[in-house]
Amino acid sequence: MYPWHDRFHMGLIHFMAYPNARTEEEILSTVKCVLQDEFFQAIEISALVEETTLKKIGKMCEVAKVDLLIAAQPLVLSKKLNLNSLNDEERKTAIEEIKKAVDKAYASGAKAIAFLSGKMPEAIHIEVAKERLVDSLSQICDYAKERSSEFGYTLAVNLEVFDYSIEKNALVGPAPVAFEIASKVRSFHDNFGLTIDLSHQPLVFEDAFYTLTLLSAFVTHIHVGNAVLEPGHPAYGDQHPRFGIKGGKNDVEELSYFLKALFKINYFDKKVATSKPVISFEVKPLPNEDPDLVVANAKRTFLAAYAKLLKEV
Repeated sequence: MYPWHDRFHMGLIHFMAYPNARTEEEILSTVKCVLQDEFFQAIEISALVEETTLKKIGKMCEVAKVDLLIAAQPLVLSKKLNLNSLNDEERKTAIEEIKKAVDKAYASGAKAIAFLSGKMPEAIHIEVAKERLVDSLSQICDYAKERSSEFGYTLAVNLEVFDYSIEKNALVGPAPVAFEIASKVRSFHDNFGLTIDLSHQPLVFEDAFYTLTLLSAFVTHIHVGNAVLEPGHPAYGDQHPRFGIKGGKNDVEELSYFLKALFKINYFDKKVATSKPVISFEVKPLPNEDPDLVVANAKRTFLAAYAKLLKEV
């Protein structure tokens, strides 16, 4: 039905699209809505969801033949975890929390987990913070490998590149920093990779071809969405509004350009933990917007962007 089904899987970040789904009933109902839509072959669920609910979602995904991924970004942000903290106890707590999320991922049958680094520190502490982050990521990758024998597969560990100066202020961060971190971790851990998000490209002031080409060896997971850089706008910063919103940076043209860069780095030919490489929509309705309509907007935008791409290649 869709021309990309043999190359990659489309996903949806559930907790972004349906931010008001909080009870188990609401979560399962909205998850079912996504799983019934043949447009999607992957879904990303927050690590904050209770393990019992995650197991139910895992079963639903198995029945629907949809890949499940766990998003630990809300865990990191809500608990203010810092994997590159210079405080040993703070960093230890962050590592243990992510390990618990790894356990939940395995328990639900998820194939990958993603999260972000800690805050960008003062300039004089950046080098030490990078060393701490590499060590934290190595411990998490080791733990995922240790648990793999119980489940028959190895969970993929993905570090997402976030903004470093607008809102989340993450160490990773600028593409060169992401390259340095990923190079060191991947040299010892083949289950490690990077998540690149189109939504964050305007926030890190980088061109998609530059970012994806530099980081191509490590890119194992993709998010796409929009961003606003106008102060005072209700969706300013890292809020992932619908494509084409007034004041937004990403629409059909930018998404098509991003997809072109993904083809250029051979992302769709990569062997990854999921059935096929995943591109997930990360879109969030504003308070007065219907989540289903925002998802429909994303689907139409993607169809238009992909059609535009096919005309150019």
